[in-house]
Amino acid sequence: MKDHLCLLFTIVLLAPAQSQPPDPLAAISAVREPEKRYWQALEFATATVNTARQKYEAGSFEEFRSSLILVEKSVQLSDKTLRSTGKDPAKNPKHFKRAERRIRDIVKKLAGLEDTVAVEDRSAVRPIRENLQKLQEEMVMDIVGRRR
Repeated sequence: MKDHLCLLFTIVLLAPAQSQPPDPLAAISAVREPEKRYWQALEFATATVNTARQKYEAGSFEEFRSSLILVEKSVQLSDKTLRSTGKDPAKNPKHFKRAERRIRDIVKKLAGLEDTVAVEDRSAVRPIRENLQKLQEEMVMDIVGRRR
């Protein structure tokens, strides 16, 4: 009987926690290894661009906009993670170049999405695409060592 009460008590306590969707960026941020963390953030951003497209096509405009914000936050998390390693992108470009390529792909996907949405909805995509493009260009300049 006591075991059943403990099990029931545990289920009651965990039920509210399971009803709220988990924050995917918090889960990614919890990854200990920065090399895995930045890549998971970029993978999530890529998948979220596809989700944003699906939400737009389904007519869920609020979810479409929140997906776009998640894309931007994911790429920013990736950039922050790489820069927090303290490695010089010009001397150790492996992960920086890999991230730069993926960010460039995400920017291309966002440009395609921007072209497919209605004109009045492009204002939701454009600033995010431009911010990520600037971030990607900065990463390129860091990789080449800001040579002149």
